[in-house]
Amino acid sequence: MRFNHAILLLIIALTGCQNRPVETSNQSVQRVETPDTAMIFPKYAKGFRWEKAGDSYTLILSDPWKTGQVFASYRLISGETNLPQIPSLIDIHIPVSTIAASSTTHAAFLAAVGAGDKLTGCNNPERLYDSVLYQRFVSGDLVRMGRDLEYNLEYLVAKKPGLVLQSGIEGQFNPDPRLAEIGIPVLYILEWMEPTPLGRSEWIRVFGMLTGKVREADSIFAIIEKDYLSLSDLGQKSPAKPLVLTGTDFKGTWYMPGGRNYQARFFEDAGMDYPYKLTEQSASLALSFETVVNDLGEAPVWIGTTTDSLSQLLAAEGRYAIFRALKNKKVYSITNRVNVNGGNDYWESGVVRPDKVLADLLFIAHPELLPGHVWNYYKPMIFN
Repeated sequence: MRFNHAILLLIIALTGCQNRPVETSNQSVQRVETPDTAMIFPKYAKGFRWEKAGDSYTLILSDPWKTGQVFASYRLISGETNLPQIPSLIDIHIPVSTIAASSTTHAAFLAAVGAGDKLTGCNNPERLYDSVLYQRFVSGDLVRMGRDLEYNLEYLVAKKPGLVLQSGIEGQFNPDPRLAEIGIPVLYILEWMEPTPLGRSEWIRVFGMLTGKVREADSIFAIIEKDYLSLSDLGQKSPAKPLVLTGTDFKGTWYMPGGRNYQARFFEDAGMDYPYKLTEQSASLALSFETVVNDLGEAPVWIGTTTDSLSQLLAAEGRYAIFRALKNKKVYSITNRVNVNGGNDYWESGVVRPDKVLADLLFIAHPELLPGHVWNYYKPMIFN
């Protein structure tokens, strides 16, 4: 993974916005009926909902930065049916035949529902971990549409995908009007702003609806939910809660997730003790090296480094040697699934499969609960 891209992903990963959702319902979605419409709310995700009126659906995105406000609304039109335009709605004809995406995470959602072949353009496609999608890039069936969150308009005009997926950023609902002029709608994906792992994963339902893979999306998410809740039950009931250190120092500042961040929820569900779990922040906490040493110098486990070996870690910052977790060789990186081009599947399918991420974390904290576990995204650091 290239340096600037890694920092971008770190900032996105440590950001969230809402309080934790209630997760006790046995229903996958909540329906609120009115005489003319049905509002359908996902079980975990807070960033989207559906409004069903007759045979049509409207996808409504909640603004995660402005409580109670709508970020964008999309009218999903079956097939090539033409309807009178409504200024407040962006029309998308479904199922979408071709898609361009700004994130490899979007690619992972498409692949998960069996619609990877619809992806014809992607930003940073050289960072794709999925071997099938990467080979499509190598063969030219999947082209580079831009880098990071920026699109190359010329490529989009030439390829003319049926839909562009864009990672939404605060205050940046401004799709290029030239795309609308040539009939290319832009759909903002806000999964990275969800405060829980299952909330992020549940965005698979949006990808299923867009691609005509609703049943597939529902089926996959049901498996993810069941496995995640089963693992979470083990972790939360464990009497021992080892203190966890996470991340690394960056230019004098150590960024850690706030207590309302989805990463903090991972720690809780894995049966770990996180010292900043009661902070009200959902974004990252900017801490000094000295603060981290004081609060977490004796933490028995350290997770989330991006280096494979002790030598690499100490080359970046020699003061890391002071941490107990390093002395005890209990350091774990998120590099178990990285290909030769730097594509890291933790940032790709790891968002779709939080159950597999949680399995790794539970094994780190309580190995006796998962005997014979095989690593998914994490792995122990090399100490020789």
